Amino acid sequence: MQKKSLLIAGLSILIINIMTVSTAKAQFSIGIKGAVNAANYLDLTKKKFGMEAGVFMRFGDRFYFQPEVNYVLKSSTIKNAIEEVQENFELKQHFIAVPALLGYHFINNENFKFHLTIGPRFDFKIADNFDESGWESNAIQWGGQVGLGIDFWRFTLDVSYSIAADRFKYTTTSEPNTQFTNMFIASLGFKFIK
Repeated sequence: MQKKSLLIAGLSILIINIMTVSTAKAQFSIGIKGAVNAANYLDLTKKKFGMEAGVFMRFGDRFYFQPEVNYVLKSSTIKNAIEEVQENFELKQHFIAVPALLGYHFINNENFKFHLTIGPRFDFKIADNFDESGWESNAIQWGGQVGLGIDFWRFTLDVSYSIAADRFKYTTTSEPNTQFTNMFIASLGFKFIK
């Protein structure tokens, strides 16, 4: 697990360096964003709505690098999937998420842009209500994110999909169960520097 996390972090740093060097006509933007999300663990939960809020930066023009730091609330319902669980449980998890996205503007006009983003995403858990349920999970989820979006003037609207690996278990279960969280995200942002 640690080796994979280090490999992903190293690749992210390499991508940042490549983007920095290759962007001769570098442009810079910074902004804030808010989002709604719908997340679930593929085998054990059903989706509920959560939210995100944070800041993002962009470095580059047609090709660009976009790091973000977001507060994320993921909300799901754990279904009565195993013998020890007698009823559904409303799960709430709070994260600091750090996506490191590469973007490309297919349309790159002054006041209208259409773009694709893709890259790794790291979610660092800061709180959850697992202690009420008997479930345990990892402190870090890592995976990837891909999305499409438009920029209009200083506003940016994106629809994204992310998937992240986690290992969690019921406390009486001897072996943790690897699950994947999939999440759909719709975000609206505003760039202070265009």
